[in-house]
Amino acid sequence: MKRSRKFQFGSLVSLCFLTILLGLVVKAFLGLDYDWDFVSVLSYIWADGEPGMLLEGLWCTIWISLFSILCGSILGFFIGLALNSKDVILRHSAVCFVEVFRNTPVLVQLYVIYFVVGTAFEWSAQVSGIVCLSLFCSAYFGEILRSAIGHLEKGQWEASRSLGLSSLMIARFVAGPQILRRILPALIGQYVSLVKDSSLVSVISIMELTKAATSVVAVSFRSFETWFVVAIIYFLLNFCISRLGRFLENYLSRDLKPA
Repeated sequence: MKRSRKFQFGSLVSLCFLTILLGLVVKAFLGLDYDWDFVSVLSYIWADGEPGMLLEGLWCTIWISLFSILCGSILGFFIGLALNSKDVILRHSAVCFVEVFRNTPVLVQLYVIYFVVGTAFEWSAQVSGIVCLSLFCSAYFGEILRSAIGHLEKGQWEASRSLGLSSLMIARFVAGPQILRRILPALIGQYVSLVKDSSLVSVISIMELTKAATSVVAVSFRSFETWFVVAIIYFLLNFCISRLGRFLENYLSRDLKPA
């Protein structure tokens, strides 16, 4: 009974807070002396049966993010293993890599890779952007994996070997499922962050969503409407990723829930 009352009180407080917050937002909008026109901005999403500038920018954001997530996850997997390696040189090299990319801004990394490394190897802006985001993602992926592997009880490895399981079977049936369940929430958060960080590649003239929005503002002079639409697009994109991550979490934890 007490728990039910606490739940009702918490729901009431949350409802009051959201109502006040919504009221402040509405008041702020009504207080603006501005003639809103979202219809003109929507024409840059789809017009005359063809995708508009914003939709093309969204597609660029999606494929750059997907490539960066894929490459960063593969590289991060090996970095995570290196961080747990008994080889001192390999482990410390991985530590240095992680510390460099975790403790420097993505924008600085992007400038260095595009103007220095990219110029030396004659990379395009798209390749430089994907390489930068992939390396940044891999550093976090490796650290997340290192932490998950380090928290596995050593007794599980010993018990598995005593049952005659090979290293591959232990990784697949014992360690793998536990590690995946443990790292998935943090990984989804990192992937969402990477999608948002992909907007930084606009500074090297890649026509992704943010760069496309800047061009739309320059043409339509509708900055408020454009950025509101772009914010909604980013929200929907990241919301889908978050929901997919929640679905995978529930799916991987289905055997742990009581019948």
